[in-house]
Amino acid sequence: MSSNTFIPNKYRDIITTEDLKDFQKFKQFHNETKIIGTHSGKFHADEVLSTFMLKYLPETIKSAVVRTRNDEILKLCDYVVDVGGIIDPKKNRFDHHMKEFKEVFDEKDEELNTIKLSSAGLIWKYLGKEILINVLKSLTLYEQNKTHIDEIFRNIYIDFIQGVDGIDNGVTQYDKDLKPKYKLSGNFSSRISRLNPEWNMENIDVNERFKKGWDVAEEEFMYFINKYGNSYFLAYDIVENAIKEAIKENKVYIVLERYCPWHNPLYEIEKKLGLGDRFLYCVHPGSNQRWCSTAVNLNDHCMELRKPFPLEWRGKRSDELKKITGMNDAEFVHVSGFVSFWLKKESAIKATEFSINYKEKDN
Repeated sequence: MSSNTFIPNKYRDIITTEDLKDFQKFKQFHNETKIIGTHSGKFHADEVLSTFMLKYLPETIKSAVVRTRNDEILKLCDYVVDVGGIIDPKKNRFDHHMKEFKEVFDEKDEELNTIKLSSAGLIWKYLGKEILINVLKSLTLYEQNKTHIDEIFRNIYIDFIQGVDGIDNGVTQYDKDLKPKYKLSGNFSSRISRLNPEWNMENIDVNERFKKGWDVAEEEFMYFINKYGNSYFLAYDIVENAIKEAIKENKVYIVLERYCPWHNPLYEIEKKLGLGDRFLYCVHPGSNQRWCSTAVNLNDHCMELRKPFPLEWRGKRSDELKKITGMNDAEFVHVSGFVSFWLKKESAIKATEFSINYKEKDN
């Protein structure tokens, strides 16, 4: 299955109607096309993502979408997502709005059993693995990842689709007594929401806005496909080897001879090996032939550091930093203490080992 097989979003047909006769004309025109039904009115990230992902199934490569709340129309659709009051994957029905619906992604996995699914999570749970394989094959990434399919499938849910499920089901990220210190307005769900016309706008083609939502979904979805399909497990192997070497030498920092994204692999490997929060720093090449030592965050969702660089180093650079550290190739330590820069690898390691043993003076 080549990438050319999948129909560009702009060429997928979509109609909004509550009129059965209008729909029958639409269906007759698309007599060789599968019809996907979703609800009319304001659209949300979960049904935009659901209807987008379905184009990667062989049966629905050629598919058109109807937005309606007319049950008679929905009965005639081949797939129905986010409307209709039925959850039955065998019949391609994927609604989650029923009072009795409590389904999660995986009851046995503590990271996957707390958020109720939206239509996006339902599509990914029941059809996502086939979708994933088809997309990887289209990008010629399947062979190198065929032993990692389950991990990629799980990671894409956690990193992307679970957030869509949480927001659509009204699950807040934080306990209600915690007030965020700032707002984030650029998540996927908010970007989709902004495509809906404002309350005082007139003569807006909502179907075209919905299609724009598919473009946003495609950009986001393909980012995670490429992240996990093209580079993540290459980085994972590099970090895993560095961790094994550090364990062998009884160190609490790792050294990478080649830079790669290391944070998430480190957290995953620590968890897999039962290491707790063992590692405090990562020494790695930086830009302009420099070396860096970067402090490790508490975890993948916290900015706090396990052990920042010494307070007296922070915000210092060049001559001032050289004087304080006694190292002639000292360059800079960030004011927050999360990263330091050195001209030589040996100095980055020396600074790291000093910081590990350093105790801040009491005020």
